[in-house]
Amino acid sequence: LPADMVVTNPEHRAKAEKIWGLPEGTLPSKPGHHAVDMFRALARGDVRAIWIQTTNPWVTLPNLARFERQPNDGRFIVVSEIYPTPTTEVADLILPSAAWVEREGIFGNTERRTQHWHQAVDPPGEAKEDAWQIREVARRMGMEHLFPWSDADWHKALYEEYRSFTLGTGKDLASYEQLEATRGLRWPVVDGKETRYRYSAEHDPYVKKSSGVHFYKAKGYGEKAAFWLRPYHPPAEVPDEQFPFWLTTGRVLEHWHTGSMTRRVKQLHQAVPSAYVELNRGDATRLGISAGERVRVTSRRGTIELAAKIDDRGRPPAGTVFVPFFDEARLINQLTLDALDNISAEPDYKKCAVRLEKV
Repeated sequence: LPADMVVTNPEHRAKAEKIWGLPEGTLPSKPGHHAVDMFRALARGDVRAIWIQTTNPWVTLPNLARFERQPNDGRFIVVSEIYPTPTTEVADLILPSAAWVEREGIFGNTERRTQHWHQAVDPPGEAKEDAWQIREVARRMGMEHLFPWSDADWHKALYEEYRSFTLGTGKDLASYEQLEATRGLRWPVVDGKETRYRYSAEHDPYVKKSSGVHFYKAKGYGEKAAFWLRPYHPPAEVPDEQFPFWLTTGRVLEHWHTGSMTRRVKQLHQAVPSAYVELNRGDATRLGISAGERVRVTSRRGTIELAAKIDDRGRPPAGTVFVPFFDEARLINQLTLDALDNISAEPDYKKCAVRLEKV
């Protein structure tokens, strides 16, 4: 739920039901599937329909082969997208979406700044923004009361509904009008003033001390900074004689995510046109691999061929190789391990065992 609220808390559920106009008891007290488990449930058949927006899971999911679709599999996948992707390839229905410059909206970033932007150009063809699609489907399913706003002002109304969750919590967002009139404001925003430094007595209006810092959101820890110490948890998979290298995956500057947009930018695509495998120079010399040569990378889940780079940007340590995940023609996540961190449920993209072979 918004603003640090969780469905396991009955007071939080009651607040959300009141704001959303839902009958008491509508929201379940048990959390649903996390991201990876949602797609596992889809593969098992426990989930039979899924609507995907603003993400490209058939590039990013770990151990991708686990999620391959079969003809007549009884699932129904809807994908809202602006470009063709591997995820749209497996979709039963594709809804053309508007890009960010083709719609009005609000976004936030990691410095707590919330910003508004106006629509700059019209979307092509029948493309519609994602939120409009959700509103329209709800209307056609007889749930228009959940979005009781006219087409003329629904952007503001939807945002203000979300904002109402934050007021009085220490995460107070600025109003729509305030954001339209500024270049963005950092929450909490109280009496029209942003908070430059959070938890600081000199800047944060929620701090009750006359000086210093006050972690007022840490209610379970005496409103003091909390450090979580956890015991060592061994990797689910480690290198051995058959698979002697660590594989770690990640981003490159030019293609921060799956490349569905950045690979269509000429300059970015020319800078890094395809994925590669980066080796430590000592490992490359021992294996007789030179920069630019083809290397077959194999894990217990799949295999892929890539051009080699030697001590390039990442300079991996001996025994470790790096492959970026942006390239839909070279899906490194066919090799990655779908073991999860038991607290965050984040997949273990950063370490699994592979072997290398010069092609």
